[in-house]
Amino acid sequence: MNKIKKEQYTLLAFSLFPSIIWGMALFASLMFRFHVSYPKLLCYTAYWALYLLRALLYLPLLRYVYKKWLPSMYDTYAKVYVSYSLLVIIGIVCGFFLKIEFWNAILGTCFVSPLIEELIARFILYGARHHGWKLYALVALLSSLSFSLMHIGGAPSVLTKPILLSKLSEHFLFGLALCSIFWFYPRLGLLISIHAISNLWWVYNMSSELGAPW
Repeated sequence: MNKIKKEQYTLLAFSLFPSIIWGMALFASLMFRFHVSYPKLLCYTAYWALYLLRALLYLPLLRYVYKKWLPSMYDTYAKVYVSYSLLVIIGIVCGFFLKIEFWNAILGTCFVSPLIEELIARFILYGARHHGWKLYALVALLSSLSFSLMHIGGAPSVLTKPILLSKLSEHFLFGLALCSIFWFYPRLGLLISIHAISNLWWVYNMSSELGAPW
């Protein structure tokens, strides 16, 4: 197998597995929190502590894997990966100081989640883009599928509800839209911003249930 073919197969594999593994880590964290009783004042601290642990373990591990298997791509965009990883950690640490549900939702949904999800699900697009539109389209489809599956890990209750297909379709189509934008404007920061604005709209619609201060 020549070097180009090997890199293409690696890109296809990386468009699936990082997001799925992160979704499994989300699920494991959620199950742990469900089976441990925290005092009310510690519930957000526990949430952010588990989030920080996942990020500190997963982001360096993923960086190592990229560096080993896709060194040319990682070396070119290493600053992007490292800078956004640091922003994720800073955002999570800020969560330890928030004790109000609404502001926790704003921080987690509109800042931390878009950063880490785009880094995990779509950093691979930098490499796929250099192999032409056919491979890029396949990577976009696979990464959007894994992106939709990743969200089941954070909300496993949808597995027992008739909304499962619609939820999967919603995240899949959103992922495809972001991948399409990246083809023309290869800036991960742009995708993060769009993702954050989309999540902000969800928070706005849920503001009364989240205890918004207005």
